[in-house]
Amino acid sequence: MRHSPFFEGVTQSDMTVAGQPAKVPIFYYDGTATQAVFAARLGALRRLMPDPRFSPARLAPGLGALAITCFEYRDTDLGPYNELAISVVLNEPWFLANLPGRALVSSLRRRQLHAWVQHLPVTTEIARAGGVDFYNYPKFIAGIDFEETASRRVCRLSEGEEHILTLSGERISTPRSQELQLFSHLWMDRQPQGSEFKINALEMGVSLSPRAATLQLGERHPIARELAGLIAWHRPLQYQYMARFEGILYGPEHLSPALLARTAAAGIDAAAQPA
Repeated sequence: MRHSPFFEGVTQSDMTVAGQPAKVPIFYYDGTATQAVFAARLGALRRLMPDPRFSPARLAPGLGALAITCFEYRDTDLGPYNELAISVVLNEPWFLANLPGRALVSSLRRRQLHAWVQHLPVTTEIARAGGVDFYNYPKFIAGIDFEETASRRVCRLSEGEEHILTLSGERISTPRSQELQLFSHLWMDRQPQGSEFKINALEMGVSLSPRAATLQLGERHPIARELAGLIAWHRPLQYQYMARFEGILYGPEHLSPALLARTAAAGIDAAAQPA
């Protein structure tokens, strides 16, 4: 899908990441993703936030929403790699009335999800370095393995010998084709940072069945223990399966002087990046 019209009109700049040539915005030409959204303890989610401008969306009294998204990128400007996002759905903008369900319903209607990214393991060094250096994504190298059967798609996350989580989802029908926007909210140089990942879902399905996905957590890894304290129950509120998608990850939203110096060292034309 390298010649897809989805990428037309978007100018890329050359850059160097981990000693390797890359581009920004980064084009994702072919991928598959599964996502499950779980009810989580609102007070515990709030304690994760570094600043009051990050406000976890209220799902119900005492409950917020946490998303686990598994990406298999088969063809990108950074080469193939896998990624797993653990994110907290946000009430955005933070000063709006945080009424139960408002933010989640609004995100579904607008096809825009705003989320605080708590963990973002990846499988290659170029993906890790680019995400950390230019966005301060909480990335680290991990094992992210996929397995498919006739009816299910399974994603297993591990670090070394330690199992972190396994998300198993149904291969539901994918009749939809639509564009989505994922807005990542981050913390860089003690101020808010952000990025937009625009997705063209070519084959997508959504299920509200709690049986559509199951989550199994490891016993000893710190992230597994953290999730055990956050998630209220391990059946999803919503499950999404994108059998095929393409995407564009735009540059960081805020270009501080330190980040401008970093981009100059990487050979990026900062004037071509979003302000």
